Amino acid sequence: MIVALLISAALAGGAPSAGVPPTRDGLIEEATDLLLSGEALPPDIDLRLMELSPAERIEVLIFLRRSGMLTTPGWTIDRLLAPSTRPEASDEHD
Repeated sequence: MIVALLISAALAGGAPSAGVPPTRDGLIEEATDLLLSGEALPPDIDLRLMELSPAERIEVLIFLRRSGMLTTPGWTIDRLLAPSTRPEASDEHD
């Protein structure tokens, strides 16, 4: 019974759902959970950040830098301001 509870808790927690586009708040919440549990950022964080709009991307990057979680080299201005890679995000602005 305890094993079932542990498995259900593990499945319900933290891991991002496949196919669900990231959001600014969702990435910040996930990073906060990882920080509090002492874990590193997922290896696909750059790809997920590129799915955000440039303004949201910058906000998340600022949060990650200030929290000490993002220690990789800085992003170029071209990369920061690049359009979202999420196909439906570009359709919204047309």
